[in-house]
Amino acid sequence: MDPGTGSPLFIAQKTLCYYPISTIYNSCPRYLFYALILASCVTRWTGWLADVFLGAAATYAGTAAIQAFILLSAQQKPQSPSPITIPFISANTSLTSDFPELVTETDYIVLAPASLELDADAVLAIVVTGYLVFLPLQAWSRVLTHDRARNLLFYLWNILMLAGSICALIYAARVPNTPTQYMFCYPDIPPYDDTSSDGWQSSWRTSTWNSSVWETFSNISVWGQIGDICYNPCFNTTQILRQQTSLHSATVTEDSAAPSSHGFWNKILYSKRYIYSLIILCLVLNCLLLVFKFLPYKSRIPSSQIVVIWKSRRKIWNGFKEDVRHGIQRPLDEKPGNEEGRTVAYPAKKQSLWHRLRPFLTWQFVNAFLHVSVDAGILFGMLFSMIISPFTIVAFVAWAEWTLYNDGPSQESPQQVGQWAYLVSIALLVISAGILTLKYRIASSTELDNEIEATRMHLTNLEEKREARSESDEL
Repeated sequence: MDPGTGSPLFIAQKTLCYYPISTIYNSCPRYLFYALILASCVTRWTGWLADVFLGAAATYAGTAAIQAFILLSAQQKPQSPSPITIPFISANTSLTSDFPELVTETDYIVLAPASLELDADAVLAIVVTGYLVFLPLQAWSRVLTHDRARNLLFYLWNILMLAGSICALIYAARVPNTPTQYMFCYPDIPPYDDTSSDGWQSSWRTSTWNSSVWETFSNISVWGQIGDICYNPCFNTTQILRQQTSLHSATVTEDSAAPSSHGFWNKILYSKRYIYSLIILCLVLNCLLLVFKFLPYKSRIPSSQIVVIWKSRRKIWNGFKEDVRHGIQRPLDEKPGNEEGRTVAYPAKKQSLWHRLRPFLTWQFVNAFLHVSVDAGILFGMLFSMIISPFTIVAFVAWAEWTLYNDGPSQESPQQVGQWAYLVSIALLVISAGILTLKYRIASSTELDNEIEATRMHLTNLEEKREARSESDEL
């Protein structure tokens, strides 16, 4: 206590130290990313337009995936906990009106300076969405996967999104372990709701945190040097890819609109299982679709098009029943004395359990069962990818954006250039791509002649490569 006034020398209040969401991940760029993904699905048959939309979305999501790798590989290491003695304040004090998160009924706390990276929430939303949307895109669009080079590029992007999702999930799972942060203030000078850091000077921490706090508030001249109303030890922390001056300290209450320290994970209890289940299910279905498309497997599913599957539904069902019947009945017909088609009569007797189960334990039945199971899995994967998967993506995006909304307001409004610049860039890219598609209509005769000659040379080169490959295949 201050002997002159009878009030505590300083108070300790819980605070949230965080790096706000970067400009590139604010609401406008994120909504543009979702719009580009949707536009890629809607214009999937156009070719060039879908390439523009999907290419822009892929580069944006790829940037988020790279950041997920960096965040996980260089995650902030927690500082050693340090006990700090504080003035004892009773719970019925009037100071709670100015300090809503005031620490009461104790004379010490344990401090371990740390900060939250809110970019992790936005990165997680982007990379998981980019991974989930791969499933319906490859199921619905034949343009995106009609040649090997395009297909390879498409799958490489999917692998990048999967790796980014895993890294973002691992990083986000560690967020709840962030220790509670505190700020220290004079009792008659309440802090602002949100304070940004002006940097950290080494002189602000003399030895231990306990000594530094007491020396700061015991000497008014030392307190005046910290450049802030309150003493925030968390401003001593750093985060990769961030400037230290972008760190914020905010007082968070249950009714506050400030960023939430819980991030994605403590909002909904089953959130981890929900995202993990979606990613694992999409991974399994992607493997099934790969089996259907590329491996030499003879499936009874005639096509990956939903219309063709619906028209052939009876044929598919009858094929399933025929496989199962063939796997069961054939072993029953293989009886001694029946090699030449003669029927051998057996005395009626009760069959044992082993004899009844024997047809189901043959290799032929196992083969038929596996064939039917794989076809059923492929059919389920296609139906899920085409019909159910889009709804799960919409549900995930809505939930992710609601969580990001609770992380606090954006740093920039849509009117600022950092937000609408991405939209203008995409618009100019679409205009440029559209003009290039009209190059043959607006080209001169000389340009057309040159293009024809170049095409002939290119065709000759392709024919030579085709002949060389045919000769190598024959050898």
